[in-house]
Amino acid sequence: MRVNVGRVGWRGLALLTATGVVGLILGAHGWSARHPALPAGSLAGGARPAAGPAPSAAPSASGSAGHRAPRGHGPLLSSEPYARLAYQVWPGSRTPAARMALTGLKISVHRQGSGISVTAAVIGQPFPAPRLYPLGERVYVVESALGDYNLGDDGLVVTTAQGVIIR
Repeated sequence: MRVNVGRVGWRGLALLTATGVVGLILGAHGWSARHPALPAGSLAGGARPAAGPAPSAAPSASGSAGHRAPRGHGPLLSSEPYARLAYQVWPGSRTPAARMALTGLKISVHRQGSGISVTAAVIGQPFPAPRLYPLGERVYVVESALGDYNLGDDGLVVTTAQGVIIR
């Protein structure tokens, strides 16, 4: 079998050049969207917050069943490689970036007795049992690509008022 390799021509050369340019742009985008290690756990994988190991069941401050978060102290959030990807969602009003970080997620934080009740889930899925934290704690959503629907890179972190991650 003979293959006739003719001239590529200017249209073929333009197509090859355009394909190469698109490949370079996609490669640069992929490289820039890489992210440092996120906190253990993902909201997409069972909607368990990344604030630490699964807590034990305990009655909540109001007497209803819930989960009380363990009080072990972790590192400062600011010392973690994903700190720049953390957006505060409690307390206070949410910034536009925090609202974009919540794309595809639903997070509920409410004052309950002498603390706060925190639940997080993927939109369209039921909330898990709430976790209880002392009043004054801060809640952050961790998102490496704002506004995306890839929930595998989303996490939830709760810190003390001093910025120490609660385990």
